[in-house]
Amino acid sequence: MLAAASAPAPAATSAYVALGDSYASGVGAGKTSGACQRSRRAYPYQLGRRVSAFRACGGATTASLRRSQLGAFPANTRLVTVTIGGNDAGFVDVIEACLFGATDHCDARVRQAEEFVREELTERLGGVYDAIRERAPQAKVLVVGYPRLFARKRWCNRVGEIDDREQRRLNEASNLLARTTQAEVGRHKGFRFVDVRAAFNGHGVCSSAPRLIGVTSPLTDSFHPTARGQAAYARVIKRRL
Repeated sequence: MLAAASAPAPAATSAYVALGDSYASGVGAGKTSGACQRSRRAYPYQLGRRVSAFRACGGATTASLRRSQLGAFPANTRLVTVTIGGNDAGFVDVIEACLFGATDHCDARVRQAEEFVREELTERLGGVYDAIRERAPQAKVLVVGYPRLFARKRWCNRVGEIDDREQRRLNEASNLLARTTQAEVGRHKGFRFVDVRAAFNGHGVCSSAPRLIGVTSPLTDSFHPTARGQAAYARVIKRRL
């Protein structure tokens, strides 16, 4: 008598690893905890997938990500998301220069950040992407960008001490960061760039329905996505999936 054929073993559930800085950890979305200020409202938790390893950390740079977020990945990692690069370009310093300095000082600091993005950030991003691919050779990797910060409504020509011209320059810097990141992503097989800028059109700081926080005291949450902003991130990412 033939033995009954054994049922095939169920396929292992694929793992999802979430990396990045404060935009990925959920700073500004509320209910953050720990030194990395991680929130259950962050976009990795709003994708409808189980997060196997949530390693995003507020304040992260490409260097600190490689140092502290790239430990061993689950062997079955099939999805990685990462938002990184803004802190390398001096996001906090630029905002503070424009909030508390004269317009000329703001413009000079924005130009400095843009020069860094053009000349140095590409190599740093490439190093991160190569390291991710080494640890997750079969994964789809979604590199998630940053929004433009300001709606620039005429009825709101000042945000704290950031005037309309400074808002325009900061939005231009966001565009440069997006283009630079997208170009580097295009050089890595299996990587996709997720551009969230359109999802925040009409929803920037000073809009009637903002998805970004304005100036706060202390500045920790300033210019970060709200919980609704994180939900907007998740919707765009789901379309790319």
